[in-house]
Amino acid sequence: MEEFRKKIRRRAHISAALCLLAPAILIALQIITKRPMDYASGVVYGAFGSLMVVAVFNVARLFSALGDEEKLKKMYIAETDERNIALGKETGSTTLEISVSGLAFAAIAASFFSTTVSLTFAAAVFFIGLVAAAVRTYYNKKM
Repeated sequence: MEEFRKKIRRRAHISAALCLLAPAILIALQIITKRPMDYASGVVYGAFGSLMVVAVFNVARLFSALGDEEKLKKMYIAETDERNIALGKETGSTTLEISVSGLAFAAIAASFFSTTVSLTFAAAVFFIGLVAAAVRTYYNKKM
């Protein structure tokens, strides 16, 4: 259980660092680019803001578990439960297949309207395929 406690503490520290770094990165980006607030800036601020909110909740949840042995045990059981692990693997595999199929279909449909959009979807499908192949190769060598 002590090893799991170290793992949770490390996660909590990474999330806390994210909470501190995200505003600094936003400010640095605004200073470096010297761009006025526009749609793209709004997207970046929204993404970083969402990341910070998730990180804050994660820090609270993890430090709460570190302070309460019962919560830590529940978290350990949830993470090491074979059923949860199997569900995670199956959902990941299914999600990948559905996402790639959807993006490929979108690339085909977009080709009737915009070459740029179609090629962007095709590039996303290609990138996801490369990542999936690299991960599969890594785990084939590891196992």
